[in-house]
Amino acid sequence: MAQNLIWEAAVREHELREADRGMSGKERTILVAGSKQSGKSSIVLRFMERGEESKPTTGLDYVYFRRATGHNLAEHVTHIWELAGGSSLADLIDVPIKPSNIAGVSVVMVLDLSRPEDMWDTFTEIIAKIREAVQAVKAQLKEDKTQSKEILEVLRKNAWGKFGKNHPDKEILAPLEVPLVIFANKYDLFVNKFDAEKQKIIGTSLRFLAHIHGASLMYCSCRSEGLMLRAKGLLSHIAFGDVHSNATSIDYEKPLHVPTGSDNVGKIGPPLLPAGSDTKIPNMKPLDFWRYAFNAHFPQTAKTTERGEESPAADPQFAELVVDQMRAQKDIELAKYKQATEKAAKEQERRAKAAAASTALSSDKASAATPAEGESKAARAARKKQGAPADQTKASRSKRH
Repeated sequence: MAQNLIWEAAVREHELREADRGMSGKERTILVAGSKQSGKSSIVLRFMERGEESKPTTGLDYVYFRRATGHNLAEHVTHIWELAGGSSLADLIDVPIKPSNIAGVSVVMVLDLSRPEDMWDTFTEIIAKIREAVQAVKAQLKEDKTQSKEILEVLRKNAWGKFGKNHPDKEILAPLEVPLVIFANKYDLFVNKFDAEKQKIIGTSLRFLAHIHGASLMYCSCRSEGLMLRAKGLLSHIAFGDVHSNATSIDYEKPLHVPTGSDNVGKIGPPLLPAGSDTKIPNMKPLDFWRYAFNAHFPQTAKTTERGEESPAADPQFAELVVDQMRAQKDIELAKYKQATEKAAKEQERRAKAAAASTALSSDKASAATPAEGESKAARAARKKQGAPADQTKASRSKRH
């Protein structure tokens, strides 16, 4: 029995190393995405050890982090792309995910623990776009067969390497094919805002989301040095391959840390539903049922279809006096042009209606002046002489026939 346990542990360690091998190389790319104002920029700056204050991200921001690693102190570069706007700008995800770098891409999803009302839908919408981008890259790789086999094998190991061949939840898992980390941020606000029961509901739901998508889950807070130190260690692991602790914490009264592949549905338990909720919903997949349960406690807010609620032109960090003055002048001219165009359109519409009314009136007069159909000149002359109406004349003519 002891020998079997030792063998299983050895196999497990080998699988973990094989999965990490997919992240090897001197250049890696990290895509940082997640909820609006969830602390994405703050986490990136703390990781890069920059003392500057974070600024609102607009669109897709890029920075790089260069560091000497390994025994030979070879330079290692990590490209960091930060996506703004929650899921509203998710179409930009395919910019940093390309065939040339897919083998070294990782995703960091930052969610706001203090705002569960937009947590679930933001995560699932962004993940869906990432999956689309990865599938598009795979399609391109299959056309170019020079290195496609090696890269596709890396993607497969990224997805399944840390679960092992005999994981009990294999049938329902859909792991992402690039390494995924979920930072559930603002833990300090979370513990003060929610009671123990709601903390557990959020915690179990995040564990299930992370487990199904093959992610590591970690609670963090930019106001806690201890939690940030742990988060920076995980980021150093995915950015530079540094050794990172896989210690698990699943106590809901403490910050969670659940590494990829260490969880299962049996440990997580069933979703917690409010009293009186319908627990027997036919033909609902596990992920959909968990969303149903989470939404019962924290209804997800409707997403706006408009992009760019905050215009980059109004952002003070992009201020340029001459350009801004010219832009303001052009805005005034554009407003005047719109007013003149609307006025001209209304005047054109008024004239068209007047012309249509005039045409209709002329048509009515012409119809009234037109003689009755089939009435001869002689019959009209006789009718005029006798004063008989046209319909009587027509009737007498039909009788004769």
